[in-house]
Amino acid sequence: MKNNIIIKTLITSTIVSSIFWGAQAFAEGEPLTNLEVKGEITFFTNRTDLVEAGVYDRYTNEFRKMYPGVTSVKVIGFADYQGGVRPRMNTGDYGDVVLILPSVPSEQYGNFYEPLDMYNPDEIYFHDAWSNEGKMYGVSMGNVVEGLVYNKDVLAEAGVKTPLKTTSELYAASEKIANLNKIPFYVNFGAQWPLQQWDKYPIVLEGNSGVYEKMLTQDKAFFGDTAYHKSLSLLKTLIDKGWTEKDLITNSWEESKSILAEGNAGMFYLGNWFIPQVIDRGISSEKIGFMPIPAGESGELRAQMNHDWGYAVSKHSKSKPAAKAYIKFILEKSDFDELAGFIPTIKAKESTLPQLNEFMSYNPEIIQTPTNSSTFIEVTNRSQIDFYSGGYIQDVMTAPDFDNALKKLDGRWNRAKKRVIK
Repeated sequence: MKNNIIIKTLITSTIVSSIFWGAQAFAEGEPLTNLEVKGEITFFTNRTDLVEAGVYDRYTNEFRKMYPGVTSVKVIGFADYQGGVRPRMNTGDYGDVVLILPSVPSEQYGNFYEPLDMYNPDEIYFHDAWSNEGKMYGVSMGNVVEGLVYNKDVLAEAGVKTPLKTTSELYAASEKIANLNKIPFYVNFGAQWPLQQWDKYPIVLEGNSGVYEKMLTQDKAFFGDTAYHKSLSLLKTLIDKGWTEKDLITNSWEESKSILAEGNAGMFYLGNWFIPQVIDRGISSEKIGFMPIPAGESGELRAQMNHDWGYAVSKHSKSKPAAKAYIKFILEKSDFDELAGFIPTIKAKESTLPQLNEFMSYNPEIIQTPTNSSTFIEVTNRSQIDFYSGGYIQDVMTAPDFDNALKKLDGRWNRAKKRVIK
C-alpha cells in the first residue's frame, strides 16, 4: 500500500454526513443533527494527563454544541487502564465509550463491544485490527510510523544528505557523524525497551507484514538468511563500529532526548510520537527531521505503521448512537491527533506534525503492522523469547559469540514450534 496518509484536503462535511447513519447533511458548516444522538455517555480513557489538563472538558463542550441532545459526557481516566477496567468487564458497568483491552480475545468481542458501522475499509487505517467474523468492533485512536528522527544541524554539519536510501548510505552517514565526535545512532540500549525497534525492522526489510508468520516455517529464523538476521546484524554493526552510545548499560532514556535536542547525537530509530518529546527539550521544531530507515540495499523506502489503543462502544451502553458520535467527533473534529503526535486514523485527515509531512514526502511504502496469529503467540510464549521488550536483544548483542547466540535462539524457537505445531 503506497502512501495515502498525507492528502492536502481535509475530509469534507459532506463525506462525514454521508457515512453517519443517514443523518442530514451539513449546511453551511452547521453541525449534524440526529435525534438518536442523545442521553448521557461515559468515556473510560487512558489519557489521565488530558483529563487533568481540562482537554476533555473542552471536547465535551464542543461535542454538546454539535449534539445538544447529549445531556452529559463524563470522562474517567485510568493510569493503569487494564487494571482499572478489566475488573468491570464482567459487570456490564464499563462506560459507553471504552478502549479495547488486549486481554479480550477477538472471538469474545461481541460479548463486550457493539459492532461499529461507522467507516469503510478505505476510509481508515487498521479497519480490521479489532474485527471478528466480518464485524468491526474497534477504531484506532491514532497511529505511528517508525523511522529515523534526526537533528538537521548535526547531519548538515557532517555533510549528510537526506533521505538515506540504503544501508551503505546509513553506515557512511554514521561514520561522518562519528568524525564530529558526536553519537551517530543512539539506540537507548540501557533502557532496553527501545530495542524493540529491531523487532519491527524485519517488516521493513521483508517488505510485507507476513514476516512473523513466516518464522513459523523457517528452520533458521534468526541465524539463516532471514529478515530477522539482517535486522539484528545491522544493530550489531552499529555497536561494533562504535556508532552508538559508548555506555550501553546505563539507562539514559530521558537524558537521550536532550542529547538529540542539544546536537550531541544524530539519529534515533523510533516512532513519530518521539518527536514532540524531543521538541519539549528546547530545540525548535524546524531543526528536527524525520525520514524512513533504509530497507537494505534496494533503495526502496518503506515504513511500518502501528496503531494505538482501539476505541469501542460498550455492548451494554444505553446511548450507543451518542457513543458512536463521540468517537467520530474525537477522530474527525478534535485536535487529539495533534496533542498526541499521532497520524490520524482517518486517511483523508491531514497530519499537523510537520515532520510527518517530510517523512511522507519521500513517498515510502507503508506497511501496516499485522495481528499475530494465536500459533505465533503460543510459540513465542513457549520459546520464552521476549519479543518487543528488548531483553533478548541485549543478551544477543552482549554475547561473546554473536552467531552462536543467534543459533541458540533458533534452538529455542524450533523446540517451541515442535510443541505447538503438530
